[in-house]
Amino acid sequence: MASDNRKYRTSGSAAYDVYSVRFDQNAALERPSNLPEERKEPQKQKVEKAKLVIAPFAAVGMLVVVALLAMVVYGYVQYYEASSRVGELNSQLTHELQENTKLRSSYESKIDLKQIEVQARELGMRQPTARQTVYLNIPGADHTEVLEVDNRSFLQKTWDAIRDSFTGIVEYFRN
Repeated sequence: MASDNRKYRTSGSAAYDVYSVRFDQNAALERPSNLPEERKEPQKQKVEKAKLVIAPFAAVGMLVVVALLAMVVYGYVQYYEASSRVGELNSQLTHELQENTKLRSSYESKIDLKQIEVQARELGMRQPTARQTVYLNIPGADHTEVLEVDNRSFLQKTWDAIRDSFTGIVEYFRN
């Protein structure tokens, strides 16, 4: 076995007693001043489960967002339905205009001026004579008026209105 002149002694365990100044079992255990402090093991803290709490303002905000989203979706549905209805009405209008053109041409092709003249004579009608012609003289000269279109922008009109108001107020208080 090992000899007694070993530098370190053990007392039944393989670990050395590094805190003893003397490596003697009977010596008082003193901690040398040059050693670092012992680390304390962190104590295990009780882990509490977090409770789910929803703030009232957050809940109201979420409800408002959901309501606005529903309104946007509803608006798009209404827009789609209106657009499809407009498309249907436009196609119906085109069909009706084509039908009107066909009927008008059919009507105009059936007008026979000679037949109308014969019927008018049977009813006692005749062509107007020169005595029946009446001429009208309207006093005054024919003339037209061209209205000027105001091409100013909205901001220019607003600025002019503000300036005119301010000028009117100043003139009112001067007198």
